[in-house]
Amino acid sequence: MAFTLGAIVGGTIAIYLLYALWEWALFKRVMNDPLAGKVASVASAYVTGSTLAGFGGADGGPYYWGAFADYLIPALIVGALAAKRGFDMRAEASASAE
Repeated sequence: MAFTLGAIVGGTIAIYLLYALWEWALFKRVMNDPLAGKVASVASAYVTGSTLAGFGGADGGPYYWGAFADYLIPALIVGALAAKRGFDMRAEASASAE
């Protein structure tokens, strides 16, 4: 249980940092819709983090495909928080446009 909780907390921190990096570097500048940019940032962070963890977990052997399952729950947690913020930003933008 402690391992699972630690993996979820650590994975959430890693996915959040990659999400913030992707959003700052690319998606904030490319996407007009804040929700779409945040969802794309989380998806990119999930793929990036899982890919790097797969190579890191290989330990000289074959690629560790289980990394995509290991980072799924943290990506969903960060995705839910990012989607909420995206909906809030979309509502603020539409309220200020009126």
